[in-house]
Amino acid sequence: MREVNSVYRTAVTLRTALIGKQTLAFDALGCDGIRPAVGHTIEEVRTFGKNIEIVWDDGVVLHSTFRLTGSWHLYRRGERWSKPRDRAQVVIAVSDWIAVCFGAISLETFRDFDPRRHPILGKLGPNISHHDVDIEECVDRMMHYEDREATVSDVLLDQRVVSGIGNVFRCEILWACEIHPWACASELKRAECRELLLLAQESLIAQIPNEMAVYGRQGKSCHRCGDLIRVAHHGEASRVLYWCPGCQIGHQPLVSPNITPLSIDRTPVFGDTHPASHVLMNELATMRGDGQDSFN
Repeated sequence: MREVNSVYRTAVTLRTALIGKQTLAFDALGCDGIRPAVGHTIEEVRTFGKNIEIVWDDGVVLHSTFRLTGSWHLYRRGERWSKPRDRAQVVIAVSDWIAVCFGAISLETFRDFDPRRHPILGKLGPNISHHDVDIEECVDRMMHYEDREATVSDVLLDQRVVSGIGNVFRCEILWACEIHPWACASELKRAECRELLLLAQESLIAQIPNEMAVYGRQGKSCHRCGDLIRVAHHGEASRVLYWCPGCQIGHQPLVSPNITPLSIDRTPVFGDTHPASHVLMNELATMRGDGQDSFN
């Protein structure tokens, strides 16, 4: 049990350092499979048993399994490592931290299952990040989406409609256009679909801005209306979705969707507003509710 709790504590520190951060470099000498692309944002750090999974906004997952000796280390940029660099199995660099994996008995990468990414079930649509993409074709695909009950959030991530929009940009462009994330996509007008896709194209070409409007800002005030940013899982793939309930009211459903928030209404420890702190508070509350008073 002690080593499992050690893995849990490691995951907590990784969340604080990595969640919501853009990947600046990724190197994995001991890992085969798909590689997280530079520029994508780390969205979740999951743990179960002796396993830690790091999840990127495009659905790529890095799975690591440990015994007694292996672990993830965190270093500030320029800080001296406690172990030789040639023993590092995975190195992930973000703006202010470097996460290094040593001694894992198993490392692999894969994508969280999403039928829309399946080679048979779903065929990629036009790449919205290309300058010469036919926007009107993309609008047509969005307007004629087969599931008339699908939310606009689902449609924007469906790679059969357009490819290239990740979760970060989905959250940001919905906020910019003041559209409710649970809005039914079939209710959007053609001009609204075009505005969303043009903004997505512009954002992807320009890359991620230095400051996000909603992504990673759970519990902070909206720049536009002052309401508090919320976060919840959304859709079949259960992706993390950030939005402002105060000003994203375009096509808001008449019946409130069943939203399970990812945070509790409690001030984070020491005033920490990082989204990872809210995840930690949730897990602490759950553990205490189960009668576990400590991590040891």
